[in-house]
Amino acid sequence: MATTILMYGRTNSGKSSQIGVLAEHVYKTTGKTTRLYTADKGGIDPIAPHVQLGIIEPIEMGETNPWIFLNKAVRGFVRDASGKWVLDKAKNEKVGFYAFESLRGIAESLMLSMAQKAAEGVNIGGGSNVSFQIQGDNETVKVSGSNMAHYGVAQARMTEEVWESQKLVAEYIMWTSSVSKDEDGVSSGKVLGPDVIGKALTAEVPRWFHYTFRIDVLAAQGGKGERHVLYLGNHIDVGAGNAAGLGNIRRPLDAPPLKELSIEPADIVKALKLIRDESTKAAAEVIQRRLN
Repeated sequence: MATTILMYGRTNSGKSSQIGVLAEHVYKTTGKTTRLYTADKGGIDPIAPHVQLGIIEPIEMGETNPWIFLNKAVRGFVRDASGKWVLDKAKNEKVGFYAFESLRGIAESLMLSMAQKAAEGVNIGGGSNVSFQIQGDNETVKVSGSNMAHYGVAQARMTEEVWESQKLVAEYIMWTSSVSKDEDGVSSGKVLGPDVIGKALTAEVPRWFHYTFRIDVLAAQGGKGERHVLYLGNHIDVGAGNAAGLGNIRRPLDAPPLKELSIEPADIVKALKLIRDESTKAAAEVIQRRLN
């Protein structure tokens, strides 16, 4: 069973770079490559060296229909020379890590697609279509938007397809997401969590994965460059107005307290070793002593 990871953070926080870090680790330890399905518009510059070396195989959504791209990506399909989606089982056996960028990027593409369908008069989700025409300067422009029903459709589809992706056979499966900062109606404070589309899934998404990490970038100052920090578990971010950052590291009960609550510079491989490998070993030793 694959280890599933969610990493969320704002733009330039280092999410793509951490895919490269884990991809390199998988390649060194298993000889297997990483396949990256990406809908992000910013490109793959941070991992370009890994692509050039054949460590990461990028599959970009581009102008592909987002519904089709999502459906095929989470099932491990690739495009052949003619552009047709095919399931190459022999090729997939050489993949040790599947990465998906990003929850927000794909969800936005689904929402845009539904808005375009609304402009064509297609009713989605039972809500009234948001579509009207603007006329001026002897021109006519059709404008469309999304209604609340579209959010529910996109959220349901993302939920189903993320779970489907976790059936892929690999060492690791990682999804990335941007960060959402919302009010918590219970604690009357700010909550930082993964952003899908709307607020409904922010607190729900972390439980879909074995591990959920927030990554952030601290601005350069005093002649020093940017600093990238990976947070372990739930945490309070003073720099974000004491907002509570959501995390999920699922450490064994008998594991000793973490000596580090964040890793700087960010390093997903170090984080997994610390919270999974070392913690599991330490907890097993405690249990063994108790049994004896």
